[in-house]
Amino acid sequence: LWKINSAYQAKKWSTPDSGGYIWHTTGSGKTLTSFKAARLATELDFIDKVFFVVDRKDLDLQTMKEYERFSPNSVNGSENTAGLKRNLDKEDNKIIVTTIQKLNNLMKGEGELPIYSKQVVFIFDEAHRSQFGEAQKNLKRKFKKFYQFGFTGTPIFPENALGAETTGSVFGCELHSYVITDAIHDEKVLKFKVDYNNVRPQFKAIEAEQDERKLTASENKHALLHPNRIDEISQYILNNFKQKTHRQQAGGKGFNAMFAVSSVDAAKVYYESFKNLQKESNNPLKIATIFSFAANEEQSAVGDIADEGFEITAMDSSAKEFLSEAIADYNGMFKSNDGVDSNGFQNYYSNLAQRVKKQEIDLLIVVGMF
Repeated sequence: LWKINSAYQAKKWSTPDSGGYIWHTTGSGKTLTSFKAARLATELDFIDKVFFVVDRKDLDLQTMKEYERFSPNSVNGSENTAGLKRNLDKEDNKIIVTTIQKLNNLMKGEGELPIYSKQVVFIFDEAHRSQFGEAQKNLKRKFKKFYQFGFTGTPIFPENALGAETTGSVFGCELHSYVITDAIHDEKVLKFKVDYNNVRPQFKAIEAEQDERKLTASENKHALLHPNRIDEISQYILNNFKQKTHRQQAGGKGFNAMFAVSSVDAAKVYYESFKNLQKESNNPLKIATIFSFAANEEQSAVGDIADEGFEITAMDSSAKEFLSEAIADYNGMFKSNDGVDSNGFQNYYSNLAQRVKKQEIDLLIVVGMF
């Protein structure tokens, strides 16, 4: 708030000096902190609108629910760009929660809007490379009097930047930090426990090769997704699941688990491996998977904006077929009726998120989501 006020008084809006970034580690309460900052910003007399910008549609829903829980009836959300435009016309001081894709589409599709010349605050959740590209250029070109702030657990510094931009060059200087070591010390997040497990010798050499130039992409993919390697890892997970998730402790439910993999192809082979290995089990783990169509598409160093993550029509046929089979298995487990069309997938995502939260899913295989 001091940063906004001082920039307003000095008429230094729309520059890195009018904003900044907050480096708070995952699990330390970024959502609550960002919500409080957004809420207080709406109370400044000279601020016309406050935008809270997320980078995926799945987070849009999640953020709306979190905000409503903190302060009922305090936010406006929208299903699409047209809904976002309608919210801009509302004469209230509610926070507008939107995805970066919807905001970018609005700026590309609407040449002149009253909001472009008003005093607005942008608060970016998970400010990373996806905010460095086209949307950022459009924002700086369209909005005349803005103040922007980024919350991130993984800031981009010169030493790890793939392009010219860093978190500081886009948002301004660091305003506060609460990093993973702080959170572990304060017992706000769990410590890390990393186990290294041997795999068969022919795969071990591939995994140990640090110079990726010595491996062609096809060799790397073939080795890492080799059926024998996948089955060995899957069997290890099944054998050790109860112990690793503390389900063997008396009187405790333990945890469920998330298995993050690098691609949709990897999700598919692991999912099928788990399924085959549990065929004869009387008490199989309940396993599900979820990914967006853009999960395999790498963004460029300057952060190209991908389309909305729930546009299933853009998914290639093999990925769509796999997702359809996985959702059918899920429907069989829980007597539900979700599908791969846009609405069906949104329902699947929402229902799955709730079941994961309630530990009704034992293991969730994810690619670029959750």
